[in-house]
Amino acid sequence: MKKNDCILIAATAAYSLLFYQQNAGVNFLLFTILLIAIFLVRDKNLLKQHKWLWAASMALVSSACVFVHSSSLSILANCFSILLLSAFSVNVKTSSIFSILFSIYSILSAIVFVIIDAIARSESKTTENSNSKKWYKFLAAAIVFLLCILFFEMYKSANPLFAENTKWINFNFISVMWVLFTLSGFLIAYGIIKHRTIPSIETWENQLPNENKKEENSNWKRIEIERFAGILLFLFLNFMLIILNFGDITSIWFKAALPVGISHSDFVHNGVGVIILSLVIATSVLMYLYRGDFRSFKYSSSLKLLILLWIVQSLIMLFSTTCRNHIYVSSFNLTNKRIGVYVWLLLAAIGLVIVYFKIVKEKSNWYLIRKNFSVWLSVLVISATVNWDIIITRYNLSNKPFKDVDFYYLFSLSYSNIPELIEVTKDKDFRLINHKLRNFKSRYDRYYSEQYTQHLSNKIKNYLVNYNASWQSFDLRDYRINKSLIIKS
Repeated sequence: MKKNDCILIAATAAYSLLFYQQNAGVNFLLFTILLIAIFLVRDKNLLKQHKWLWAASMALVSSACVFVHSSSLSILANCFSILLLSAFSVNVKTSSIFSILFSIYSILSAIVFVIIDAIARSESKTTENSNSKKWYKFLAAAIVFLLCILFFEMYKSANPLFAENTKWINFNFISVMWVLFTLSGFLIAYGIIKHRTIPSIETWENQLPNENKKEENSNWKRIEIERFAGILLFLFLNFMLIILNFGDITSIWFKAALPVGISHSDFVHNGVGVIILSLVIATSVLMYLYRGDFRSFKYSSSLKLLILLWIVQSLIMLFSTTCRNHIYVSSFNLTNKRIGVYVWLLLAAIGLVIVYFKIVKEKSNWYLIRKNFSVWLSVLVISATVNWDIIITRYNLSNKPFKDVDFYYLFSLSYSNIPELIEVTKDKDFRLINHKLRNFKSRYDRYYSEQYTQHLSNKIKNYLVNYNASWQSFDLRDYRINKSLIIKS
């Protein structure tokens, strides 16, 4: 049997063993380590590729986060990292965007390529007889194994004494669902290990330049008009940003308060979306103006200066918006959406820095898109290292009196914050909230009136229903929760 066949069988067996009827836990970490080992066994030169090492590091970090936090964010980050790892194991020249798209294509089309590769192997005239004999030996052994299981189950049904004497042998895990799950695992492993691309798209994408190309002077008049229009646009943008930033600096930076008559919702929720949209539109215009190397054209230096000033002022605007969000959090409670605002503002700031390098270094638009996508993936993995539900719960409980804490929101978070919610019951002021909580209108237009202990009991009950005690599903989050439940009891 060929080495690739052994690798594929090992990956499929590991997938079935680690993930069938399991929760997210140490299984993600073990499977990621196995995949990295498989790629290195196949090609040790990958250790010399920086992009592959970056993808492998993200896969390891995200899988470790699944083991520690078992959060949806860490699972999502791990899935993207593995798709990236698979693609970079074949071609590190492909961008992160197309690498992930090719990996998805490879997995979805795996069943087609399994058939194509099987036909090609059977028709190949270069295969040695010894390899064919080994493959047939394995196939014969697999058939014999399945037949033995079939006859074993038949004899157990026919003879109770035989069933009693062989009760220590258990094949209950073999079922239709297990077979289908293992088959799907085989196709996923096949798509990841035997990564496929669309050659025409791959060739086109690899030929996209990182530097702006020199433009012919035949369109110099049109380009000069575009540049002059760009000067007017960014002149007005800078003028408006001066007024905007001056107002923010005088009210937010020095007074640390919102202007009179303006609500938090108007200043943060409505403002952030518009700010991000304005940056996207301005950047799109900028990408059009700098789609080629126009350094020798008229107005180039003036336009560059105005754009750099716009970038600096936009960064100031983003910092002011961050201060607004901080005031919002301090005045009310911390939520996932408000953390999301911080993340979006950070990504926007990094995007502006990349725009700066594009302008100064005369980089292409493709460089701008590719670098931003790589940053988004990195931020996704980094953000997965934190259990945000625990951070939110601890912050809200420590920075607000119980009467101002939105306990309904805390109960709506993941099971991770159960130990913190249990700890509340030990507080001397717990009696103040252990009654019918203040009325709260939910998204379904109904009012809650249960006591704190009722909500806590329901959350613990739901956790225990979904808890899986097998070693594959073990994670530090469950260990921490179970420890708090034991202490509570």
